[in-house]
Amino acid sequence: MYSSSRESVDEYKLTCIEFIKDISNDYKEWVYRYKLDKEEEEWRLRMIDNVVKVTSSWIARYGDTIKKIDVMKDDGITKMAEFTAGYPFEFNVYVNENLRYVEYSKNKSNGTLILNVKASSTKDDGLVRITYYDKRYAQEFNVLASAPVSVVGYDDKRASSIDSKVILDICKCSVSDVISTTIVVGEYDSNGLELDRRGFTTLIVIV
Repeated sequence: MYSSSRESVDEYKLTCIEFIKDISNDYKEWVYRYKLDKEEEEWRLRMIDNVVKVTSSWIARYGDTIKKIDVMKDDGITKMAEFTAGYPFEFNVYVNENLRYVEYSKNKSNGTLILNVKASSTKDDGLVRITYYDKRYAQEFNVLASAPVSVVGYDDKRASSIDSKVILDICKCSVSDVISTTIVVGEYDSNGLELDRRGFTTLIVIV
């Protein structure tokens, strides 16, 4: 168990950066096993490599506590899993037009953070909507953070294309706190049967 001393934090930071790099090889192996077309395979591998690069640099830059390092490590692992699975329909989450990794100014936010969820079905008569992160426990979103954060509202309309919002209360966050949020969108047929679902994870640091 690591203590919160500076030496322990720096040691843990290096350990997690190395872990992110090592585990990325497992995700790449899964991509190869899928035997995708060359363009899709190269895209997924490139995105996994980018997660390793950016997550490692953010851990090095912002990881000044064990809790923050853990949030960023877990965020990177989730992102690699998402890129390993790929996206069978159009799906992006923006914070002020930024994707995946965001530096966010709380001073300009009135204590809230808005995530813009944009998704479109690729199926004839297909529909998309924000859905449960974990159906068994009716968990709508997965939010990891170094300070208390809560979801205060979201739009769960179902349509062929959505431009929805998820609103977080970040009043208790301070500068340098980190937040990782995973939003899941499902794709449905015209009868409401879920055809597929994917998550999109965003890492935010308060600046």
